[in-house]
Amino acid sequence: MKMLRVYAMKIFLAVLVMAAAARMLAAQGSVGDSIVDHVRRLASDGNTAGAHAFVDSVLGAAKEGSPPYVNALFARASIAESADAARKDYLRIAVDYSVSPRAEDSLLRLAQMEIARGDRASAKQYLDRLALEHPEGASRAQGAYWLGRVLIDDGALTQACASLAEAKARVAPADVELINQITYYARPCAAVKHAADSARADSVDKAMKAARADSVARADSIAKAAVAAAKAEAAAKKTEAAAKKKTQPAPKHEAPKVPASDTKGAGWSAQVAAYDTQADAERLAKKLTDRGYDARITDEKPFRVRIGRYARRADAIDLVGKLKDAKIIAIVVEAEKP
Repeated sequence: MKMLRVYAMKIFLAVLVMAAAARMLAAQGSVGDSIVDHVRRLASDGNTAGAHAFVDSVLGAAKEGSPPYVNALFARASIAESADAARKDYLRIAVDYSVSPRAEDSLLRLAQMEIARGDRASAKQYLDRLALEHPEGASRAQGAYWLGRVLIDDGALTQACASLAEAKARVAPADVELINQITYYARPCAAVKHAADSARADSVDKAMKAARADSVARADSIAKAAVAAAKAEAAAKKTEAAAKKKTQPAPKHEAPKVPASDTKGAGWSAQVAAYDTQADAERLAKKLTDRGYDARITDEKPFRVRIGRYARRADAIDLVGKLKDAKIIAIVVEAEKP
């Protein structure tokens, strides 16, 4: 009984001493990590009661929201006897005192606790918030590492590898344990990168083939359009030429030149037709004249339509041949006297 009283007295005195020390540190306003370190030393030495008593004394003496107060909350969470108690203090720091240096550590601890109980969605929320609110914080390497693990469990390997790569880039060279953990979980990333590169190369190749096919198709379409346009233009020209041919007078054929007569006689001519009426003879003669032939009409009935006057019969025969080529029927006759 006496021994119990002595032991209780020692604990009471220890609590008084720690409370006094906490009040002094709080009054100075610069407890820093000393509160957390002190509580952890007491807990590691097996003096859990003393650790809790010290934390409580600091919380009672420090101003709420001050650095000593927030550090004491963090220390209490780190030695909490239940996960719920620890979660409550970490969450209060992360929410109520988000600008505190302890906020990023609290978010990381909250995420680790959610991972431990299998709630990856909640863990991811805390880790995303850690990356958003503390992009250059000291806990970013660990945050990226744990996020990579969560994403691996979710099957999002590409995102997981990106997060693990960030963790590797941020981890301190002296933190060998974390480096080893990152390396272990990043083992599938080489295969993931290779698959992604292959898929990207395949996509690029498909895109290039599609572009080439499109270019060929476009060129073929342009060529077909050009051919169609050329055909249409040719048809239009042909139609236009046909229309002009219908509206324009028949081309004039140049009448063969009649050589000068070498005799004083009548000579020879090519006779085209003979009419009972002078009017009919004149109409034909006019048509021949319009086509370029030197046509004339005889004075007597029947009124004959003749072309040329040659001294030699051979020249008249030659003219008849030429008229035949022009689809004009004629015969060689002895010309009337001039």
